Amino acid sequence: MAGRKSKYSSMENSTIKNKIWSVALYIRLSQEDNDTGVDKQESNSVTSQKTLLNEFVEEHNDLIVYDTYIDDGFTGTDFNRPSFQRLLKDMKIGNINCVIVKDLSRLGRNYIEVGNYIEQVFPLFNIRFIAINDFVDSFKNPTSTNTILVPFKNLINDEYARDTSTKIRTSLNGKKKKGEFIGAFPPYGYIKEPKDKHKLVIDEVAANVVRKIFDWYVNLGLGKIAICHRLNELGILNPTGHKKLDLGQNYNNYGIHDDTYTWTPSTIRNILNNEVYCRHYSSGKEKSKKL
Repeated sequence: MAGRKSKYSSMENSTIKNKIWSVALYIRLSQEDNDTGVDKQESNSVTSQKTLLNEFVEEHNDLIVYDTYIDDGFTGTDFNRPSFQRLLKDMKIGNINCVIVKDLSRLGRNYIEVGNYIEQVFPLFNIRFIAINDFVDSFKNPTSTNTILVPFKNLINDEYARDTSTKIRTSLNGKKKKGEFIGAFPPYGYIKEPKDKHKLVIDEVAANVVRKIFDWYVNLGLGKIAICHRLNELGILNPTGHKKLDLGQNYNNYGIHDDTYTWTPSTIRNILNNEVYCRHYSSGKEKSKKL
């Protein structure tokens, strides 16, 4: 009986040793990482991470890449990232059983959440987790996820994100006080000055549409639906269509599910309620002051 047990134990160990892993390569780069200098940006770039992860896989014949998941421009303090959520779906339905990242900070910079994924979520779904540069491998070296170094590094990553966020917020507040524009896309009716991205200039095509909207609403008394009909009948693109097609911007409005770029009452309401326009279009009538 003892010999039989030893035989089966040996077979199980052999099976585990030769297991083929369906791998998810996870890459994350946040705006904060881009702001930490040229050397840091290069080392953390998406291309650099992808190269490192693929080289690691090539060195291990038991790893087969199922897919690569990239969240470019997403903070590590929040796990509600599109590609990471897609990774979790593939994990839950069994498409992957191994997650590989460059280091712990790429998984996230939230001390509590990162610890929860490593200690609770991944083990629950029998996921092998590897953080290459931090020498973490939950399968080959299970104790590597439980050492004091892992929570310590996660805590440092969390504090780094907090410190960086404070510095960026202070910088942005300083820019706002100077009257500089700090958004990704200007309000409809404005474009960024080509030589100074923090300065806005009037986009006459769109500005003329905004003037029409306020004129029709304030002086002609047209409602939002009637204004939509007029704009659509004239073939005028809505703000999303104007930014994408007329200005050639890489702009997406996830509330729009087709490419017709027609006007809707909610779009008109947003323009009428926007203080950027209201202070320019006050006509002395009560309804124009609080649109």
